[in-house]
Amino acid sequence: MFGREKKKPSDSPSAMVVVSVSSRLRELCGGDEEMYSTLSRLMFLDPRKIVSPLQSVLSEAEDSESKGNNIKAEVGYRIAGSMSLWKGDAEGVRKYFMKASTFAGESRPEYRIVAKRADEAVSITRKYYEASEAPVAA
Repeated sequence: MFGREKKKPSDSPSAMVVVSVSSRLRELCGGDEEMYSTLSRLMFLDPRKIVSPLQSVLSEAEDSESKGNNIKAEVGYRIAGSMSLWKGDAEGVRKYFMKASTFAGESRPEYRIVAKRADEAVSITRKYYEASEAPVAA
């Protein structure tokens, strides 16, 4: 339309980055599709871009919870859980994703999966982040 040629999604450099990131995570998960699907939804692509400290995120989540803002509380606990994944804190992963799960209910089964399999999830994410020395395009 209007004489412009559309680019195919596969021609985009960012599409190639997503494929390589996806491939690396899939490889680390072995054949475990449940873990792959869960981590691909919950991990940060580039955790170096996180600027808020964990305590600040938790304070906001707790404040939202006390005010009855369940959506903001869920999001805050999800972020805290993802930060814990990045930091290699299995206990934090369990605690914060179970808390997020109480607000999300059955709409986010990945929260319960990662909470129940926190040690394994932390092991996979540690290997993933150690292997990603080059920054990933956001």
